Amino acid sequence: MEKRITAMIEVLVMYANRDGMHFDDAYYLKEHAELIKELLQSYGLNYMRFARGSDSMSPYHAVTYLGIDSLDSFKAAIDAIGNRLFEDIPRFTDVEPLIQVSQVVWEQKIG
Repeated sequence: MEKRITAMIEVLVMYANRDGMHFDDAYYLKEHAELIKELLQSYGLNYMRFARGSDSMSPYHAVTYLGIDSLDSFKAAIDAIGNRLFEDIPRFTDVEPLIQVSQVVWEQKIG
């Protein structure tokens, strides 16, 4: 089934893989993910996914995927609560995340 989507955005928060990096997956999954959910839910958060690189050669140690209703909703969220999210980052990693905001224009579900 194909679906054309015009308003939803997907935010990718990518943590680069590098020698000697620190990333506390347990803290991220238990504390930071819950903070994301708590703070972004009222701003149109539809889903969250967390993926780890498959090995030490992966360009990213971890990538978080956030589906949000619209770019306006995301901008409002960052203005209102962005500092709380960014202040939590040093509690689980010493890597500055790279953030990609994309408009979802098409998706296809298989099966």
